[in-house]
Amino acid sequence: MKKNTLLLFFAFLFQSVLIAQTKAIPPYEPEQYIRNILHEINIPDATFDKMRGKDNIVPLKIFLSDKGVPVKVSITNDELELTPVIFEAVKQFPNFTPAIVDGVAKSSLYQITFTINEFNYYKIVRQKATPSVGMEKFLKKVANNFYLTDEERAKLSTAKLKGSYELKIDFIIEKDGKLTSFQLHDQDMEYFKDRMIKAIKSASKKWSPGTINGIPVRTKFTYNLTIKADFHSLNI
Repeated sequence: MKKNTLLLFFAFLFQSVLIAQTKAIPPYEPEQYIRNILHEINIPDATFDKMRGKDNIVPLKIFLSDKGVPVKVSITNDELELTPVIFEAVKQFPNFTPAIVDGVAKSSLYQITFTINEFNYYKIVRQKATPSVGMEKFLKKVANNFYLTDEERAKLSTAKLKGSYELKIDFIIEKDGKLTSFQLHDQDMEYFKDRMIKAIKSASKKWSPGTINGIPVRTKFTYNLTIKADFHSLNI
Protein backbone atom coordinates (compact mmCIF):
# COMPACT_ATOMS: atom_id res chain seq x y z
CA MET A 1 0.00 0.00 0.00
CA LYS A 2 2.82 2.40 0.91
CA LYS A 3 4.63 1.52 -2.33
CA ASN A 4 1.58 2.37 -4.44
CA THR A 5 1.11 5.60 -2.49
CA LEU A 6 4.73 6.58 -3.18
CA LEU A 7 4.35 5.79 -6.87
CA LEU A 8 1.23 7.94 -7.08
CA PHE A 9 3.01 10.74 -5.21
CA PHE A 10 5.98 10.71 -7.60
CA ALA A 11 3.69 10.51 -10.62
CA PHE A 12 1.76 13.53 -9.30
CA LEU A 13 5.02 15.36 -8.57
CA PHE A 14 6.36 14.63 -12.10
CA GLN A 15 3.13 15.83 -13.66
CA SER A 16 3.25 18.98 -11.53
CA VAL A 17 6.77 19.73 -12.77
CA LEU A 18 5.61 19.34 -16.38
CA ILE A 19 2.74 21.72 -15.72
CA ALA A 20 5.01 24.09 -13.83
CA GLN A 21 7.46 24.52 -16.71
CA THR A 22 6.79 23.86 -20.39
CA LYS A 23 8.61 25.28 -23.38
CA ALA A 24 6.97 27.36 -26.09
CA ILE A 25 5.48 25.26 -28.87
CA PRO A 26 5.61 26.44 -32.52
CA PRO A 27 2.39 26.56 -34.55
CA TYR A 28 3.73 23.84 -36.89
CA GLU A 29 6.05 20.88 -36.53
CA PRO A 30 9.69 22.13 -36.60
CA GLU A 31 10.34 20.75 -40.11
CA GLN A 32 7.21 22.44 -41.45
CA TYR A 33 8.04 25.67 -39.64
CA ILE A 34 11.42 25.74 -41.40
CA ARG A 35 9.82 25.01 -44.79
CA ASN A 36 7.36 27.85 -44.24
CA ILE A 37 10.22 30.24 -43.47
CA LEU A 38 12.13 29.17 -46.58
CA HIS A 39 9.09 29.62 -48.83
CA GLU A 40 7.84 32.88 -47.35
CA ILE A 41 10.95 35.03 -46.89
CA ASN A 42 11.82 37.56 -49.58
CA ILE A 43 15.56 37.49 -50.17
CA PRO A 44 17.11 40.38 -52.15
CA ASP A 45 18.85 39.45 -55.40
CA ALA A 46 22.30 40.41 -54.08
CA THR A 47 21.84 38.15 -51.05
CA PHE A 48 20.62 35.29 -53.21
CA ASP A 49 23.78 35.52 -55.32
CA LYS A 50 25.87 35.21 -52.13
CA MET A 51 23.95 32.05 -51.22
CA ARG A 52 24.68 30.21 -54.46
CA GLY A 53 26.85 27.12 -54.48
CA LYS A 54 26.94 26.40 -50.76
CA ASP A 55 24.86 25.40 -47.75
CA ASN A 56 24.41 28.37 -45.43
CA ILE A 57 23.72 27.47 -41.78
CA VAL A 58 21.16 29.68 -40.03
CA PRO A 59 21.12 29.41 -36.18
CA LEU A 60 17.85 31.26 -35.56
CA LYS A 61 16.66 32.59 -32.19
CA ILE A 62 13.04 33.71 -31.88
CA PHE A 63 12.14 35.82 -28.86
CA LEU A 64 8.52 35.36 -27.81
CA SER A 65 6.16 37.38 -25.63
CA ASP A 66 4.06 35.79 -22.89
CA LYS A 67 1.34 35.41 -25.52
CA GLY A 68 3.60 33.45 -27.87
CA VAL A 69 4.03 36.39 -30.28
CA PRO A 70 7.47 36.72 -31.97
CA VAL A 71 8.84 40.11 -30.88
CA LYS A 72 12.39 39.75 -32.18
CA VAL A 73 14.67 37.34 -34.03
CA SER A 74 18.44 37.12 -34.14
CA ILE A 75 21.00 35.09 -36.10
CA THR A 76 24.55 34.55 -34.92
CA ASN A 77 27.06 35.83 -37.49
CA ASP A 78 24.31 36.87 -39.89
CA GLU A 79 26.56 37.35 -42.93
CA LEU A 80 23.61 37.12 -45.33
CA GLU A 81 21.63 39.69 -43.31
CA LEU A 82 18.58 37.45 -43.17
CA THR A 83 17.37 38.68 -39.76
CA PRO A 84 14.89 41.33 -41.03
CA VAL A 85 13.37 39.18 -43.81
CA ILE A 86 12.93 36.19 -41.50
CA PHE A 87 11.32 38.38 -38.84
CA GLU A 88 8.83 39.69 -41.39
CA ALA A 89 7.95 36.11 -42.32
CA VAL A 90 7.53 34.64 -38.80
CA LYS A 91 5.29 37.57 -37.79
CA GLN A 92 2.82 36.37 -40.44
CA PHE A 93 2.60 32.84 -38.99
CA PRO A 94 0.19 31.84 -36.20
CA ASN A 95 1.49 32.50 -32.69
CA PHE A 96 3.37 29.96 -30.60
CA THR A 97 1.78 28.29 -27.60
CA PRO A 98 3.57 30.28 -24.89
CA ALA A 99 5.96 28.85 -22.34
CA ILE A 100 4.39 28.08 -18.95
CA VAL A 101 6.18 28.50 -15.62
CA ASP A 102 4.26 27.66 -12.44
CA GLY A 103 1.04 27.84 -14.38
CA VAL A 104 1.74 31.32 -15.75
CA ALA A 105 2.52 32.16 -19.38
CA LYS A 106 5.98 33.67 -19.73
CA SER A 107 8.09 35.29 -22.41
CA SER A 108 10.69 32.85 -23.74
CA LEU A 109 13.24 31.98 -26.41
CA TYR A 110 12.78 29.42 -29.19
CA GLN A 111 15.88 28.24 -31.08
CA ILE A 112 16.04 26.37 -34.36
CA THR A 113 18.85 25.80 -36.85
CA PHE A 114 18.43 25.14 -40.56
CA THR A 115 20.29 25.25 -43.86
CA ILE A 116 19.45 27.59 -46.72
CA ASN A 117 20.68 27.40 -50.31
CA GLU A 118 19.39 28.25 -53.79
CA PHE A 119 17.55 24.92 -54.05
CA ASN A 120 15.57 24.88 -50.81
CA TYR A 121 14.76 28.61 -50.95
CA TYR A 122 12.18 29.14 -53.66
CA LYS A 123 8.62 30.32 -53.97
CA ILE A 124 5.60 28.06 -54.21
CA VAL A 125 3.37 29.69 -56.78
CA ARG A 126 0.05 29.10 -58.48
CA GLN A 127 1.31 30.62 -61.72
CA LYS A 128 4.26 28.31 -62.42
CA ALA A 129 7.20 29.01 -64.71
CA THR A 130 6.67 27.64 -68.22
CA PRO A 131 8.98 27.12 -71.20
CA SER A 132 8.20 29.31 -74.21
CA VAL A 133 7.71 26.21 -76.41
CA GLY A 134 5.14 24.75 -74.00
CA MET A 135 5.72 22.10 -71.34
CA GLU A 136 4.79 19.05 -73.44
CA LYS A 137 7.08 20.04 -76.31
CA PHE A 138 9.85 20.96 -73.87
CA LEU A 139 9.82 17.53 -72.21
CA LYS A 140 9.93 15.75 -75.58
CA LYS A 141 12.73 17.95 -76.90
CA VAL A 142 14.93 17.34 -73.84
CA ALA A 143 14.61 13.57 -74.28
CA ASN A 144 15.29 13.81 -78.02
CA ASN A 145 18.30 16.09 -77.51
CA PHE A 146 19.81 13.85 -74.87
CA TYR A 147 21.50 11.28 -77.10
CA LEU A 148 24.40 9.11 -75.95
CA THR A 149 27.86 9.46 -77.45
CA ASP A 150 30.06 6.40 -78.02
CA GLU A 151 32.13 7.40 -74.99
CA GLU A 152 29.03 7.64 -72.81
CA ARG A 153 27.73 4.33 -74.14
CA ALA A 154 31.02 2.67 -73.18
CA LYS A 155 30.85 4.22 -69.71
CA LEU A 156 27.34 2.92 -69.20
CA SER A 157 28.29 -0.54 -70.42
CA THR A 158 30.56 -0.98 -67.40
CA ALA A 159 27.42 -1.36 -65.26
CA LYS A 160 25.29 -3.79 -67.26
CA LEU A 161 23.47 -5.00 -64.17
CA LYS A 162 21.31 -1.88 -64.29
CA GLY A 163 18.44 -1.96 -66.74
CA SER A 164 17.94 1.78 -66.75
CA TYR A 165 19.42 4.97 -65.37
CA GLU A 166 17.44 7.74 -63.70
CA LEU A 167 18.60 11.29 -64.23
CA LYS A 168 16.95 13.79 -61.92
CA ILE A 169 18.04 17.41 -61.99
CA ASP A 170 16.91 20.59 -60.24
CA PHE A 171 17.35 24.04 -61.69
CA ILE A 172 16.25 27.56 -60.88
CA ILE A 173 14.12 29.70 -63.16
CA GLU A 174 15.14 33.28 -62.43
CA LYS A 175 12.83 36.27 -62.37
CA ASP A 176 13.83 37.12 -65.95
CA GLY A 177 13.19 33.55 -67.19
CA LYS A 178 16.87 32.49 -67.34
CA LEU A 179 17.84 29.01 -66.15
CA THR A 180 20.58 28.75 -63.48
CA SER A 181 21.94 26.61 -60.63
CA PHE A 182 21.65 23.09 -62.03
CA GLN A 183 22.06 20.26 -59.53
CA LEU A 184 21.80 16.50 -60.09
CA HIS A 185 20.17 14.46 -57.33
CA ASP A 186 22.42 11.43 -57.85
CA GLN A 187 26.09 12.36 -57.70
CA ASP A 188 26.96 9.03 -59.35
CA MET A 189 25.39 10.43 -62.53
CA GLU A 190 27.46 13.65 -62.41
CA TYR A 191 29.14 12.53 -65.64
CA PHE A 192 25.96 13.48 -67.52
CA LYS A 193 25.40 16.87 -65.88
CA ASP A 194 26.83 19.02 -68.68
CA ARG A 195 24.96 17.02 -71.32
CA MET A 196 21.73 17.34 -69.37
CA ILE A 197 22.13 21.11 -68.96
CA LYS A 198 22.80 21.52 -72.67
CA ALA A 199 19.73 19.44 -73.57
CA ILE A 200 17.47 21.44 -71.22
CA LYS A 201 18.69 24.81 -72.47
CA SER A 202 18.41 23.70 -76.11
CA ALA A 203 14.83 22.51 -75.61
CA SER A 204 13.61 25.98 -74.64
CA LYS A 205 15.88 29.00 -74.63
CA LYS A 206 13.25 31.20 -72.99
CA TRP A 207 10.93 30.68 -70.02
CA SER A 208 8.13 32.72 -68.53
CA PRO A 209 8.94 32.97 -64.80
CA GLY A 210 6.56 31.99 -62.04
CA THR A 211 4.60 34.87 -60.54
CA ILE A 212 2.89 35.83 -57.30
CA ASN A 213 0.18 38.45 -57.77
CA GLY A 214 1.66 39.19 -61.17
CA ILE A 215 5.19 39.78 -59.80
CA PRO A 216 7.96 37.48 -61.16
CA VAL A 217 9.71 35.30 -58.54
CA ARG A 218 12.38 32.62 -58.58
CA THR A 219 11.07 29.07 -58.73
CA LYS A 220 12.58 25.60 -58.80
CA PHE A 221 11.93 22.98 -61.47
CA THR A 222 12.79 19.29 -61.21
CA TYR A 223 13.24 17.30 -64.42
CA ASN A 224 13.37 13.48 -64.60
CA LEU A 225 14.75 11.43 -67.49
CA THR A 226 15.07 7.65 -67.70
CA ILE A 227 17.85 6.28 -69.91
CA LYS A 228 17.36 2.66 -70.85
CA ALA A 229 20.58 0.66 -70.93
CA ASP A 230 20.11 -0.59 -74.48
CA PHE A 231 23.55 -0.70 -76.05
CA HIS A 232 22.29 -1.39 -79.57
CA SER A 233 20.39 1.86 -80.01
CA LEU A 234 19.84 5.27 -78.50
CA ASN A 235 16.70 4.04 -76.79
CA ILE A 236 15.94 6.84 -74.34
